[in-house]
Amino acid sequence: MRQILTHPEVYQAYQVAGGFFGARLKAFRDYVDFSRVKRVFDIGCGPGHIVQYIPQGIDYIGFDTAERYIDYANVKWRGRGRFMSRPFDRSAVEAFGKPDLILMNGVLHHMDDETAVAVVKDAAEALGEEGVFFALDGCFRDGQSPIARYLLEKDRGEYVREAGGYDAIVRQAFPKTEVFVRDDLSWAPYTFAITRGSR
Repeated sequence: MRQILTHPEVYQAYQVAGGFFGARLKAFRDYVDFSRVKRVFDIGCGPGHIVQYIPQGIDYIGFDTAERYIDYANVKWRGRGRFMSRPFDRSAVEAFGKPDLILMNGVLHHMDDETAVAVVKDAAEALGEEGVFFALDGCFRDGQSPIARYLLEKDRGEYVREAGGYDAIVRQAFPKTEVFVRDDLSWAPYTFAITRGSR
């Protein structure tokens, strides 16, 4: 299954079928304000389908280390955004300018604490004073659906956390953090943590 999901179209079909891509869109609706955003960095952008839902006129730059996803995105979404096959770090600002919003959709749960803290600190350095960091990940919680827990335990990411774990990571880089736990974003039983950081 993990090997199959490295194919961009199969990965996206799985995300849509499970309601996980729709969950990202609902989280955007409820927790992201694009009205003052001029530039977005999307860390771990995958095959780039989210760019369709970034308002026109916003400069979108996606980063991913999976070359197969980036090659696909640069063909599929040519003209809608820029997609870079490279790890994200604070040097991205030198190449692309400061973003107003940094997204990490389904990425932190693939990183151990040390790596996650380092990336989030680089994100904090990259953002302007009014910038916002946004992350969406699967989340364990007491009393959640057994199906949701099973799906999270079988996730490709090895570091699915409880809400406090995500908060602890983001809090090391941002003085203001918020974590929202939602069980109603996808049709499949699943628990999500939406983590925001700002100054």
